[in-house]
Amino acid sequence: MASVWAELKRRNVVRVAIAYLIVSWLILQFTDILIPLLTLPGWIGRLVFLILIVGFPLALFFAWAFELTPDGIKKEKDVDRSESVTHVTGRKLDFIIIGILVIALAFFAVDKYALNSDRLPATDVAREIVATAAKQSIAVLPFVNMSSDSEQEYFSDGLSEEILNLLAKIPELKVIARTSSFAFKGQTGDIRGIGQQLGVKTVLEGSVRKSGERVRITAQLIDVSDGAHIWSQTYDRTITDIFAVQDDVAAAIIDALQIHVGANPARGRPTESTEAYALFLKARASLNAGESRDAEEFVLSAIELDPEFAEAYELLAYCYWTLCGSGFEPAEGQKLAGEAAGKALAIDADLLFAQALYQSGNIETYSYLGEIEALEWAVRQQPGNPALLVALSWDLLEAGYLQEALGAAERLVQLDPLSASANLILANALYAVGRTSESLAAMDLALQFGDDFAKWGIGQVNLAEKQDDIAIAHFEAYLEQDGLPSNWVRELVIGARDSATGQAYLDRHILQIVASTPESDGFSRQDNLSMWYLLFGFVDRYFEPILDIDLTDSAWTDADIPFYRGTVFRRSGFTAHPKYLAVAESIGIIDVWDQRGPPDFCEKIGGEWVCE
Repeated sequence: MASVWAELKRRNVVRVAIAYLIVSWLILQFTDILIPLLTLPGWIGRLVFLILIVGFPLALFFAWAFELTPDGIKKEKDVDRSESVTHVTGRKLDFIIIGILVIALAFFAVDKYALNSDRLPATDVAREIVATAAKQSIAVLPFVNMSSDSEQEYFSDGLSEEILNLLAKIPELKVIARTSSFAFKGQTGDIRGIGQQLGVKTVLEGSVRKSGERVRITAQLIDVSDGAHIWSQTYDRTITDIFAVQDDVAAAIIDALQIHVGANPARGRPTESTEAYALFLKARASLNAGESRDAEEFVLSAIELDPEFAEAYELLAYCYWTLCGSGFEPAEGQKLAGEAAGKALAIDADLLFAQALYQSGNIETYSYLGEIEALEWAVRQQPGNPALLVALSWDLLEAGYLQEALGAAERLVQLDPLSASANLILANALYAVGRTSESLAAMDLALQFGDDFAKWGIGQVNLAEKQDDIAIAHFEAYLEQDGLPSNWVRELVIGARDSATGQAYLDRHILQIVASTPESDGFSRQDNLSMWYLLFGFVDRYFEPILDIDLTDSAWTDADIPFYRGTVFRRSGFTAHPKYLAVAESIGIIDVWDQRGPPDFCEKIGGEWVCE
């Protein structure tokens, strides 16, 4: 054995193998870059990989059987051992290997640090979030309601969403979120164009006809590249078999896309009551429409019909989570969310979202660090869940982990590219890390996708950047669309811009503006205008209402929103202000830093945190 190894080394077979593997790695890296850059088909990458695999044994064979001599290539057996120059060739190969290694290391460093430094998050968790862009991708369009009763729309939409959520559990599959997929509801455009807008390779569409207890479901999977049908099936079932249909559709898609998973995700049978399930679907439809109070009523009715309906309790917990700060005081909303999530887990301990909501809502065990860790764990398990990414991005940004928050927000927009709220979350993260033009572009997309409040956000960014005329135009446009007076905006901006008298000017005029605003919108207007103290540089005044709150690290408080906003606009002086650390300690963020590591803009010097 030793003699064989020695001969392999003498004939430079080992050196050739090392050089071949390093060169192959470099070729694959460049191929991976060039394919999307030149919009080449994905099979080219697989072809290059196959050629390199086939070439490896051939390279070893030629290194063993032939020798490069001064007279050209000769068979090894025809070269006199005393005249062999393999040692000279070996030295040359050594230099070649060293040179290739230097190139490979340089490529790795540029790719890892230079090219990705402004967009990749800092920790393993966030890298995993960004890295989950799967090779296979799908959008589930809302199934068309073919029933004679238009009120059955919730059922066809609900079935589509159930299948979408089932597929989203597969880490190997990128599944576009509901908001973006349902943006095409009622449209009859070319499926290929829809798929290209959503950035997916396949689209699932279908129809539902419900008549009494009978349901006919038709589904087809379409290849975006050519519009061809990859798979199609029609199911004639009773309403009690609806869960089995969802499992069958998911399994068929996994098989058609040749995705290799362990056990296929199964919907299971969440309830024996078809009436409770119908109410559950209505609750989710209401929640998707932003009608959280209606959703609460529907889901409570579902629980009355089936007190063991675990997913209904999970949805109820999410309702309370969305109502916190608007429908309920934070502490009350937290308590209700924690109790509902606890009931869900008592019935089904495997409900992933309920686990995260319970950790966040259970007042007895709550901590900011525990909430972040629970969300990170949940995202690892289900990287395609947009609601988890929303919560994680918010917490990471508020805690100061700006690049990580950006990573979560980028992944969110990958999953939900046509969502106004997703693009606003991305805009916040982009502005927090100093990428102002990209932040404004994301807000503009949110505006295009139907969120008129993005006008106010664009105004705030321009105000912070001292682009007053642009800011004023957006503030006025936002107010005028609701028929509200806007003549005060320019006067307020001009008066507030005076560093000596601006704070007092804002104090007087904000109260007058709120008093003249319709009562239903008064609180919102005061809340939004309070940001102007920070944007004009009156940071101490911005902290005053935050410090008036009963701050605690064991429960949710009203400080959460202004603290988050302040961190987004930290370049206005929020995180460098002396009161920042006092608030951060009171709400448990410094404890997160001590255990998780420093945020992006603070460091510990002499045992004390210092922020910029």
